[in-house]
Amino acid sequence: MHDLNGKPPTICLISGDVSGDQNGGRLARALCDLYPGVRLVGAGGPAMERNGVKVAINSCGVSTIGPPDSVRAARSVFRVWRRARAMLNEVHPDAAVLIDAETLNLMLARWLRAHGIPVVFFFPPQVWLWGRWRLPMVVPLATRVLSAFREEAEIYRRAGADSVWVGHPLRDAVRIAEDAAAAQYRLGLDPARPMIALMPGSRTQEIRDLSAAMLGAARLLQERNRELQFAIPLASEELRPGLENAVRRSGLRNTVIYNPDSYAVLSRATVVLQCSGTATVEVGLLGIPSVIAYRCRPLYYSVGRRLMCVKYIGMVNILLDEAVQPEFFQKDVDPVHLADEVWSLLTNETRRRHIQTRLARLPEVLGPTGVMRRAARAVMELLEPADRHRSAPILSASSGAP
Repeated sequence: MHDLNGKPPTICLISGDVSGDQNGGRLARALCDLYPGVRLVGAGGPAMERNGVKVAINSCGVSTIGPPDSVRAARSVFRVWRRARAMLNEVHPDAAVLIDAETLNLMLARWLRAHGIPVVFFFPPQVWLWGRWRLPMVVPLATRVLSAFREEAEIYRRAGADSVWVGHPLRDAVRIAEDAAAAQYRLGLDPARPMIALMPGSRTQEIRDLSAAMLGAARLLQERNRELQFAIPLASEELRPGLENAVRRSGLRNTVIYNPDSYAVLSRATVVLQCSGTATVEVGLLGIPSVIAYRCRPLYYSVGRRLMCVKYIGMVNILLDEAVQPEFFQKDVDPVHLADEVWSLLTNETRRRHIQTRLARLPEVLGPTGVMRRAARAVMELLEPADRHRSAPILSASSGAP
């Protein structure tokens, strides 16, 4: 990699939640591997820091869900925005990668473009599932848009953006690299007994809205089969106290709350009961039948459903355009409904096999492996001399990893 003006290039990465921090960390690792001299700075969390980013601002808590939460979190967003502007002004990076966190990153994108710094959106503002009215705001600010989903990349391309479909990072991340039964045993779980994973979400609001119903369903299931055990993977350590209190209040037995350092334990789940979100893709790639639940304020749900351009809420079902994993919303998210559906997936082997067959299509839909290497090259290509720079092509579904 050539230095810019006699010094290594500096890339700023900015994320706003746990998922963004994880994807920022994966991108940082690919940048360091492919371009050893690169300097990485930014706002994020522990995953980015572990992978070579000098994290000047902890910004993992600024992502929000819905207008009420956005209003409540405005002070946090503006605090990070002010600190990030000061950091950017001091560092003046050669490019900035803005990862998800739409409210924060759209504000920062305006500042960056005004100061002549190339802006790369990774997991850009939502225009595929809903919110196409955002396109006129985003496209003029974007030097390049990196999309995990082919349909989203195409929408941005048609709107005039330099749009690259890199594929979804989970295509590379979801791997079982250790003995899964041994990983269970280390946590105090019995590999010989059936296990259900409970995944109520990665945000405090999601835990608040879903944990009682999920734990209530788990109690009902345990009454039907005393052999059942439960595992709750933490999205972040900050969620542990609230989840431990919720488990104690529920009276659920044989339950482990753990920090996942791999997918080994989750891969042993017979069924997963989970919040709608990125985790549905992880579970789908592991081929595990799941029940998806989602609950939010009635007004926000009503408005959101009217604005959405798709039939489903679970990302796996959206990607496959089929109700593969059963979904429950709002008033239907109660212990009895959830327990009955999980019990069906536990006991109906024909239904389980059908779901697993449908999930086998998911890797192809998410694109080929080598996602983060493609993303890293798409970022660094913007720093090449103008006569060498060419817009990166959108992948075809059949293409192999470069």
